[in-house]
Amino acid sequence: MKLICDGLDLSDAVLKVSKALSAKAANPVLEGIKISAKEDSLTLTATDTELTIEKTIKAEVLMEGETVVVGKYFVDFAKKLEKEQVELSCLYDGQLQIKYSDSESELQVYPVANFPIIKKDGEENFFEISPAEFKDVVEKTVLSCSNDDSRPILKGVLFELNDKALTCVALDGFRMSVIKKDVSASGTFKAIIPARTLLEITRLIEKDEGTLKVYIQKNSLFLQVESTVIVSRLIEGEFVKYGHILPTNFANSFTVEKETLLNSLERATIVAKNDRYNVIRFDIRENVMTVSAKSEVGYVNENVNINLEGKDMIIAFNGKFLSEYLRIIKDEFIKFKLNSSIDPCILTPVGKDDFTYLVLPVSINV
Repeated sequence: MKLICDGLDLSDAVLKVSKALSAKAANPVLEGIKISAKEDSLTLTATDTELTIEKTIKAEVLMEGETVVVGKYFVDFAKKLEKEQVELSCLYDGQLQIKYSDSESELQVYPVANFPIIKKDGEENFFEISPAEFKDVVEKTVLSCSNDDSRPILKGVLFELNDKALTCVALDGFRMSVIKKDVSASGTFKAIIPARTLLEITRLIEKDEGTLKVYIQKNSLFLQVESTVIVSRLIEGEFVKYGHILPTNFANSFTVEKETLLNSLERATIVAKNDRYNVIRFDIRENVMTVSAKSEVGYVNENVNINLEGKDMIIAFNGKFLSEYLRIIKDEFIKFKLNSSIDPCILTPVGKDDFTYLVLPVSINV
């Protein structure tokens, strides 16, 4: 193998695929980046068997071939070659030779035969969505994914397609996000996509124009973003029956200006953050809600105007869960739907029903 490529293109490609490198793999080859030179392009691939990222760049291929270079060293080395014209070649002793300017270096390689074969076959099940809408789905669901390794099913987002209606759900036992989108699609499926995969896809999306076509195979996802290919293993198992969790009738509700409430919550959180549950108390009386927090650090007590429908009540929440939701909402007013101080609360932007956020209250001594 022998090729010449632009150093900036190489650095960018290596950095992108390195997100799929395995840090501590039982198989050392998973710590490597596969380099394939063919026709007029150079393709770099990294995988930890759960997530695979492949990036193709233009190159002058003098001799076709492939090898697997030690990933962490190649990443650091490529960063220092952004202003160079780079020549890569495999030596007879198996090393990867890197020439730039009037200098040269060598890096260790792994046997290419040991690198996993990545299947990228699209099947009938797919949906098409704009990059902007995809980012919106990820932003509004991933915040509710669990980080608990003991419940891996909750570390992903359920994508459920039925009659071209896409429903995406994430929950962690304390809160839940449900977002709905109308999409162009084929097939009917349920797939649990790891949060890590979704976040990596959004980082790879550089333009909001065009369309993303996401294929769902038997146990994997396949997606191409411009010259980058992502293949991810889906999370296996039965997702929580979320429909039974969402309440449909409410005794109380109130509408509040989003920015006003967010500012009040963030000030209260400064005091409450030393508390394990970041408890923020809402004392709702007529058309004023008192937002308060108390800890050994101090005390915050603020009044926020609301439009109440129902009875006065006192309820408390983990301030972090509310603040994270409010930061991603672009709408001016938010509606809280409640039944009691111990029942789940539903938050929705006023006048919209495509995004539902459920959060459990925190028990307090009233």
